[in-house]
Order: sequence, then C-alpha cells, then structure tokens
Amino acid sequence: MAPTRKDPFSSFPATAQDVLKAMDRALDDHRLWLQQWHRAIVCHQMPPENITADDPVLQTRLGLWLSAHRGQGLLKQAAFADLERCLAEFCEFGRMLALRAPDGKPVPTEDYDAFVGRADDFVFQARRIQDAFRKAVSELDPLTGLHNRHVMMQELAAEYDRAVRNDGQCCIALADLDHFKRVNDSHGHAVGDQVLAAAAGRFLSRLRPYDSIYRYGGEEFLIMLPNSNPGTAVSVLERLRHALADRPIVVEGGARLSVTASFGIASLGSGVSLKSIIEQADTALYRAKESGRNKVCVWAGEKDD
Repeated sequence: MAPTRKDPFSSFPATAQDVLKAMDRALDDHRLWLQQWHRAIVCHQMPPENITADDPVLQTRLGLWLSAHRGQGLLKQAAFADLERCLAEFCEFGRMLALRAPDGKPVPTEDYDAFVGRADDFVFQARRIQDAFRKAVSELDPLTGLHNRHVMMQELAAEYDRAVRNDGQCCIALADLDHFKRVNDSHGHAVGDQVLAAAAGRFLSRLRPYDSIYRYGGEEFLIMLPNSNPGTAVSVLERLRHALADRPIVVEGGARLSVTASFGIASLGSGVSLKSIIEQADTALYRAKESGRNKVCVWAGEKDD
C-alpha cells in the first residue's frame, strides 16, 4: 500500500516547507472547487453544499487553516491576510452565482468575467506566496533554519566591500561544536540533528539584531558581526558560548546532553582576501580546540605561524 500523504492543513505551519505543502494542496482544492462550480452552472444542477453554504470560505480546508492560525507564526505576514481576502471574495461571489444555477438562468457575461477575475486573483496570491517560500527554502539550511553557505558568501562579500570602502570594523567567527562525533556515535544521527538545531537556536537568540549566523557545514557555523572590533566580538561570542555550555540540550526521549562549542575570530580588512580571513578564523578556532575547547580565540597574526 502506498504511504498516506499527510494533510498539510492538519497542523500548525511551523516551517516554510509546511506553507509550501499547504499552498500546493490549496491550489489542488481550488481546481476541484472550480470543476464542481462549472458542472453545476453548465448542467443546471444544484451545486454541492460546500459551495452554497452560508460561509463557503470555512467549507474549504485552506479557509479553516487560515482562520485557525491567523496572525500566528509564519502566517503573521500580510500576504496571508491578502490570500484570505482573495479566497473569501472568490468563494462568496461563486456561491451567489451558483445559487442561480438550478433555475436555468444564464450567468451574465460581466458576472462570469468578475468571477474568473476573483479566481485569478486567488491563484496569483497563492503563487506569490509559493514563490516567496520556495526562495526562502532554497536559501535556508533545512535542519537548522539558518541561511546556507550560498547566501553566506553573498552577504559576506557585501559586508567585506562595505567595511573596506568605509574603513569600518567587522569580525567573522567560526564556531564548532566540541566532540560532536561522540554525540552521533553514542546517540545516533537523529539525536545529533536535534543537537545541531538546538545549538543554532541558542546562538541565534543571543546575537545582536544586526548580526548574522550561517550553517557553514557539518557541525560548524559562521557568524558575521558588523560594527565590531575583536573585543566586541569576544563579548558577543562569550554570550553564545555560555548559552550552549550552561544548560544541557534535552533531546527526544528526555536525555540531557551537555554540549559546548569553540570559536575562532578574525577581522575583515583591506589587503586581505575574504578567503584568507575565513582561514584566519579557522586558525583561531583550531587554537581554541587545541587549548582545551569551550573557548573563544582571536586570530593573532604572525603568532599563529
């Protein structure tokens, strides 16, 4: 037997993927609704109850889903209010026209055109949301929800150019979870994934509003700290270090895992390529690991040679 496809309207939309699945299913439902509507109009039949109900929007799964989660999580965005409005206008106008079908009266051309226009508005808005969330999904690491390496390089290059042009200060840091292989070996990769996601969440919550963090690869993260000299960067990263080290991560099954991270810092500056600066941060990270882990180290120039 083929696996049952999970109904995306059965739970809270916690991720961009949840929203994408809901939009895909909503457009499928929309095509079925239009098919039922046209059959009733063309064949002069009594339309189905889901079309003629007093509140036809709430007869749709999308309408119920939007109503249940209005203003929550990802659905706070104005685009979803516009989608709900388009759905309501489409369903209510379609209901009004469908109720005339059993009488055999033709739908006036201008009314039919207005109805088709409302259907097009709904599809346009749903596809706008799809496009936006597909872009978000393509730019996000699916495990941690952080921006991926592709976005990282674009934003690092822009910040590097800004720092050089304006003679500004900016630091980057590499963070690596200590002894992460032991987590995977002892508890399995599923638990390892939970630890990575939890660590990313703790790091993100302790950064300043204008800082950025990216999934660099494996158990490594890259952090960009604009308007920061090395001293400021150390202060910010010490907050991140304590956020992880001071409280165990609770994983599925209730196990409490003590996890720490090490950090290496380097400064952006003219005359040094971005690739070299990342290598400097990696050198500082290596020193933090070699000197005992759970530490923040700054690249020290020729002292690292």
